[in-house]
Formats: sequence, C-alpha cells, structure tokens
Amino acid sequence: MGLLMDTILQWAISIQTMVMLWLLGNKDKRGTIVGLAGQVLWIWYVTKTAQWGLFPGVIVFTLIHARNCWKMYKE
Repeated sequence: MGLLMDTILQWAISIQTMVMLWLLGNKDKRGTIVGLAGQVLWIWYVTKTAQWGLFPGVIVFTLIHARNCWKMYKE
C-alpha cells in the first residue's frame, strides 16, 4: 500500500473511532452504526497491510457492534 493511502486510511480509522465514541458517550444510537461501518475500514486496513494478528479483533468487534445495533434499535 502506498504511503499516502496508508496515512489516509489510518486517519480515517482514527476519526471514525473518535466520532463513534463521542456519539456513544452521548447515548446516540447512531454511534452503533458508525462503529459497525468502521469495521469495513478495519477489514480493509488489515487486508491491505497484511496485519493478520488484528483480524480476530476485527471479527469480534464487528460482532459486538452488530449486536449493539440490534439491541439499541430493538428497544
């Protein structure tokens, strides 16, 4: 992956995480959607950089975000 693309992706992941945490801290249901959508960035990052040790965490966090979305919007 090119240095510029790698840097942009890292910034995107960081900003997405900040927004997600801000929304969740304000008890905004959209935080769960932002968290789930952010997993797409993580999957892209893991596959493009071949950092396969991060992949189990990505899978678990994706399941947790999906569960949280389901629970929050079910209420």
